Amino acid sequence: MDNLNQPRRRPLGYDGLKSVLKSMSVEKRWSFRQEVHNHLPTLRSINSLLPYTIENAIIWEDELHINRTKWAFRKNPEQSNPNDDDPNQTTISFFDHDSLKRCQEFRVNKTLDEAFEKCFNVYFKNGSNIQELDLSGVPKFLCDRDGSADFKLNILSLSTLSTTVDSFDSFIRFVNLDRLDHISLVLDGSEHGEELRMLEKPAIINCKNLDLEAYARRSLINFCTGLRNRNLVLNHNKFDVNDLRMLIENWKTSDRPIGTCFCLLLCVDDMLHHLELQNTFPVEIQRDSIEIQGIGIKMDDNRDLVLYNGEHQVEEGAFAALKMEVIASGSAKKIGDSEVSAKEADEGEPNEKRARQ
Repeated sequence: MDNLNQPRRRPLGYDGLKSVLKSMSVEKRWSFRQEVHNHLPTLRSINSLLPYTIENAIIWEDELHINRTKWAFRKNPEQSNPNDDDPNQTTISFFDHDSLKRCQEFRVNKTLDEAFEKCFNVYFKNGSNIQELDLSGVPKFLCDRDGSADFKLNILSLSTLSTTVDSFDSFIRFVNLDRLDHISLVLDGSEHGEELRMLEKPAIINCKNLDLEAYARRSLINFCTGLRNRNLVLNHNKFDVNDLRMLIENWKTSDRPIGTCFCLLLCVDDMLHHLELQNTFPVEIQRDSIEIQGIGIKMDDNRDLVLYNGEHQVEEGAFAALKMEVIASGSAKKIGDSEVSAKEADEGEPNEKRARQ
């Protein structure tokens, strides 16, 4: 009888499932949704409507990695008769690194592009959140997809390795640029410099944080002066003292806001000594409780430009770097100010004594 008086629980709906997911970490959220899909058929349709939150993903032309799960798509499976090839037969390889299940292979009656798109659409929905995405290739169906469709991905950090300009254009259409905080771009130095056109793309120019590693055979200074990133980290062995001097002159007359920073990852110990700039003053900049000596340049009444040899922290550790920052005027200590004040006080003391006498 007691059981009859208990209210019957209503099945979890869209809003309820959405609220449960919000309270979970990214990792637990992913595992929970996989469990719902595998073991709760009644919630499967609701679960499929919600955009995913993904910790990291990798997209290739024929592979998709999401967190620790990988899907690989192969159009031409190995056959005894290589001429017996059906374009509507695709072999999909699936491997889950968490469960360490053996790589499973199965065939579907779809083209490679159709099979890839169906898998992609399950996890990448309009509004899906991806913390880190590595773009190593763009599948054909994305290149052909209408960019005007209501489909945007919220990507926090985007990495690209030798991606062609056309591939980048095909993919960046689907990225919510207001949410894109960081881009890591590697240019491998193609002979004709075609990939340097990437540095003319608005998404690259205006991204808040840009890490640029370039193996181009010529100077990038004409591109660097056009970049508007709040934090620009450059690793390019062709960047020399003349390039740095040109960048300084460009920044001095720019409207870059306070806090804008340029970081050069090179053997830079002697670069500051060879600049031979005029109208500079020595300063001490405090970073991580350490005072670093550098040089300052006045930009206007509100801003100064400072350069110093410091460090750049990455996952592998700290690397020596030359840094240039736009700071508020007067926020860096000018070397010599305190000494001049003390000298003036000492010289003025006898005069005060004589005046009192």
